[in-house]
Amino acid sequence: EIKLVIDDKLLTEYWEYYKKFHPTARTSPIKKPKGKDKTKGYVHIMTTNEFTSLSGRIVQNNYKDAWKSFVLWAAKKYKFENWNLEKARITVSWYWENNRRHDIDNASFCLKFILDGLVAAHTIIDDKFGMLEIVLDCEHRVDKNNPRTEFLIEEI
Repeated sequence: EIKLVIDDKLLTEYWEYYKKFHPTARTSPIKKPKGKDKTKGYVHIMTTNEFTSLSGRIVQNNYKDAWKSFVLWAAKKYKFENWNLEKARITVSWYWENNRRHDIDNASFCLKFILDGLVAAHTIIDDKFGMLEIVLDCEHRVDKNNPRTEFLIEEI
């Protein structure tokens, strides 16, 4: 099992890595473009509402591909690439910066980006029904100092 913790520290580390290959880049490719949620480091991946408000399919695909690249980088960094799990359980937990109301259906949209990255990294074989058990930990947790999204990936 591995726990992928997307927090400000990991996003900053990825930004430093990304700049080595894109020296003229001004912002991280996975930063929410003009998102309403101004959480520290954008540790909560874009919501459904934010994604659908992006201007056009090309922008949406670029954002999706950027997150896939991030997950590939994280898989290599934390050595969970090429696991080729036939069946896996993925538990998602959110730690919010504040007590503001958050909708689970809106927040869980991030699974699309993460699962696509896990398939590309060969961590899981496929993300179709029957291959995965997805657990959405709906406990409302607040960690003002370290907001984050955690993905626990386990073989079953």
